[in-house]
Amino acid sequence: MLFLKLFSKLPLKFLYLFADFFFFLAYYLVRYRRGIVWKNLSRSFPEKSEHELKRIEKQFYRNLTDTSFETLKLLTISEENLMKRVKIDDALPSEYYRKGYPVFAMTSHFCNWEWLLVACSRQLELRVHAVYQRLRNVFFDNLMKKIRSRLGAILHEKSEVVKVMMKMKSGPYMMSMVADQRPFSGENKYWSVFLNQEAAFYSGTELLARRMDIKVIYASMKRVKRGYYEVRFEELEPNPAKAAPNEITEKFIRLAEKDILTDPSSYLWSHDRWKHRKTRV
Repeated sequence: MLFLKLFSKLPLKFLYLFADFFFFLAYYLVRYRRGIVWKNLSRSFPEKSEHELKRIEKQFYRNLTDTSFETLKLLTISEENLMKRVKIDDALPSEYYRKGYPVFAMTSHFCNWEWLLVACSRQLELRVHAVYQRLRNVFFDNLMKKIRSRLGAILHEKSEVVKVMMKMKSGPYMMSMVADQRPFSGENKYWSVFLNQEAAFYSGTELLARRMDIKVIYASMKRVKRGYYEVRFEELEPNPAKAAPNEITEKFIRLAEKDILTDPSSYLWSHDRWKHRKTRV
């Protein structure tokens, strides 16, 4: 941990040199998950030529190594530097803060979701909470918790979120989650077509939002250039208690898909997102 912290003190321009080297290593030599990435891309964009898909694939690996070193940089990056690099349109969260509303914030594995969380925890007036999935490796689990909570985000393991929220007082706060992960077996699921393929989504967020009547927003991140991002929020559902079943989840899926179609290389294609298939009856 000490070595990583010292290493992260290097300026980003030097960390990007390491990112360039690891891109070459991952893409050309190790061929890290190249089969999964190509399968996901070719099935998601059947209309694109092989040349187009290869261009997206190559840029994805560049983005992946960049975001990996950017995430490591969170161990020591100054608040001033992070605020300069992540510009947030906070009009909607600020409105909720003034009105005293709690809110769910949903996003996907797009651009740099780790910078998104940490930047929001520093820049928003709402107190930021985050749902996380415990990692099997204790060292990396502790590392990611340290990174994510460094500037004030309060972390809650996924299995504890319902209990935590039931105990929390009403008032302005944001419970954030990366909501495009593949559900585990036995979890509440909603099936929909996502990027031309049937995919299961965890429906627990929607069920909790409807039960507690907590507003839901979508966080959209845009890569402006290397190491610089813009974030905006969009209201998904202002009246969750009155929403139709699966309506909130479906709205999230469409907005996440829209972002990915705008900038395909910024999505996490190395995750085997469509591994499970819907059981036919």
